[in-house]
Parts: sequence; structure tokens; C-alpha cells
Amino acid sequence: MPFIVKDCVRCGVKNIQMIVVGQISHEPNEWEVSAACTDCKQLSIWLWRSRSGAEPMKIGGNLEKTDYPADVRGPVRIATVAVDLSEHIPARIADLFREANECRQMTWYEAAGAIYRKTVDVATKHIYATDQRLADKKPADALRVRIKSLGEMKILEADIVELADVAALDGNDAAHDVDPYTAEEAEALEDITMDLLDRLFVRPARFAAVKAKQIASGQRKPD
Repeated sequence: MPFIVKDCVRCGVKNIQMIVVGQISHEPNEWEVSAACTDCKQLSIWLWRSRSGAEPMKIGGNLEKTDYPADVRGPVRIATVAVDLSEHIPARIADLFREANECRQMTWYEAAGAIYRKTVDVATKHIYATDQRLADKKPADALRVRIKSLGEMKILEADIVELADVAALDGNDAAHDVDPYTAEEAEALEDITMDLLDRLFVRPARFAAVKAKQIASGQRKPD
């Protein structure tokens, strides 16, 4: 059975054997091969060029080390699934989160971590731009200082301040630390950032909607 040895673009495992399970040719001697990672079992697509006319599925063993002159290029990077976000998250912030999520799925973990940090950055600036209590306030340039100030001014509750600060600090690691930012770190930061966005935008919007319904029905007096 033919296989290739590559870094999996689905799970990020390095130098993993991937079993070739399908092929299609668009040009003479050029093929797209579908290969399943032996670790995560997910498929990815790779470009394979044969200089002898041989078909990849008819060759046994490693496609890069055969008696037939050939090389594997690629991969074709289409391995992302769109994330579903609440309509209550502001559009710019949602777009940043989606971009970070796509980077994580593509195994670009350091890029993902840096963009999750930017998501938090833009989210806190959005609060300054939209909260009437901050109309005469200028946000600090430094993200962590800005987060702390939102807590000191009682705009954000203490647990949300801590959550935002953890996300910001971990995003700093992704952007500046010499050591590689890992898949586990990127996934954890995604969860933390999603939790933060839920607390900043989704829960307050849902709470306001339920409260407005109660006021409209006469169950609650307006504030």
C-alpha cells in the first residue's frame, strides 16, 4: 500500500506515516493524492508529480522513495471547518476569532495564539468605544494595563478581569516566546478566549433580551 511521511496538517504530528487512499489527476503526470494520518485518522490532500508516468495508487511503499522518479509537494491546505459564533459578538471581534481558529486548525499555532491575543485586545477597545460609562476615558495602550483598569473602574467583574489577563499573557507567549507554541496551548487559549467573549458579549445580550421581554409584559418595572 502506498504511503507518504509528512507533517500532518490536521493534527500537527511531525513526520507521521500517512496512508494513500485515493488519487485524481488533473494534468499529465501530476496527481492529487488523499492520505490518511495514522495518528489522527483524518485525511489531507497532497500534490504528487511522477516523472515516469506511474500512478501513485499502483506503487507500493513510500511514494518519495520508489524506483519511479517522483516527488511529493503540497499539501493542499483546505483542512478547516468554519466555527459557529453568536450573533451577539461584534463583527470585527468575531472575524478575528475565526481567523485565529482557522490558523489553529491549520497547525499554525503561534499565529493562532497571537491572533487570539489580538481578539482580546480589540474586544477591550470595543468596550471603551461603546460603554457610556467610559465616554471620557482613554484606553491604555498596553493590553494588560487596560484590562486591569476596566476592573478597577468596576466595568468588568474580577473573574472576567482575571480571565482576560490570562488570555492576554498566554497570547504574549505565542507572539514573543522563543519556545514553540504548542497545539495544546493554542487549543486552551481558544477555549479561554471563547469563554471571555461569551461573558463580555453573549451573556449580557441574552440577559438584556430576557429582561426587556419581562418589562414589555409587565412582569418587571423599568430601571
